[in-house]
Amino acid sequence: MSLKTLIKGSLIMALLFLSACGSSLDEDIKTYESDAERLIELNSEFNDLVNDMDFDRVERMYFEEEETDLAFIQDLINRVDKELVPLADSLGHEVESIQVENPEVQEIHNIMLEDVQVKRDFTAQITSFLNAYASSIDSNEQLVTLSQSFITHQEERDNLIEAADSSEEIEEMNTLIDVLNKNSEALDEQITNFQSKESVEEKEQFAKEDLLPLIDQHIEEINALNLTTSTATRARTISLEMNYNYRTYFEERKNVMVSVEQLQELSLENLLSQLDTASTLDSQFEEALNNKKNEAP
Repeated sequence: MSLKTLIKGSLIMALLFLSACGSSLDEDIKTYESDAERLIELNSEFNDLVNDMDFDRVERMYFEEEETDLAFIQDLINRVDKELVPLADSLGHEVESIQVENPEVQEIHNIMLEDVQVKRDFTAQITSFLNAYASSIDSNEQLVTLSQSFITHQEERDNLIEAADSSEEIEEMNTLIDVLNKNSEALDEQITNFQSKESVEEKEQFAKEDLLPLIDQHIEEINALNLTTSTATRARTISLEMNYNYRTYFEERKNVMVSVEQLQELSLENLLSQLDTASTLDSQFEEALNNKKNEAP
């Protein structure tokens, strides 16, 4: 009888232990849900904000399926900086502030930890991407404008050269043409050297050390000419404007190259795939939490 009583006592203790464990899990889940209430709210706000920001439109612009809209990109940069970044930071602080002791609940919390990290990474990287993309768009627009100005200036200068009539005008214009032709040959050679550089760093260095100083030298040479006729001085002014624009052109070319390199490193496709990953983790978190609640008595 004592043996049977002892066995029954062990069974009772085991049942009491299991009941206590179940009760502890149920309480720990309820505690976690209470502690994570603000976290879940912030997570929902983040998802709603991302959906409202229309990153799909950025993708269409980037892959030339839609005309680029710099104003839209700049507005998006502003919203990311003022709304998304603070929200991602709040998410990070909130998820890290939650203390979990139950290993089973910790497994659920680990999903949210990973989810928030993905969202924080996305926020940081999309900020860098959008800034580089906006810089690229702006620089390309500048290049188009400068290219058009070269054509306009060239036509105006050609007309002035043809209009030179007096011997003094012709003499001064020929003096200017000699300098311009010499400078043009030197610039063409350096542009060829510039384009032969393979890396962005090499191109940047060459532009800084060789190409831009050459243009500055040409500006000084044109300015030093002793011209008095209105036709020749106007042609010189146009030539100076063209050289200043050459300088700006290569500065913008450098900016475009840097932006393109940054965009390639970041990869918009990989960035947007992080949102899919975050969405999957959201679903996994909700499913794991519900499953664990159903397991608890």
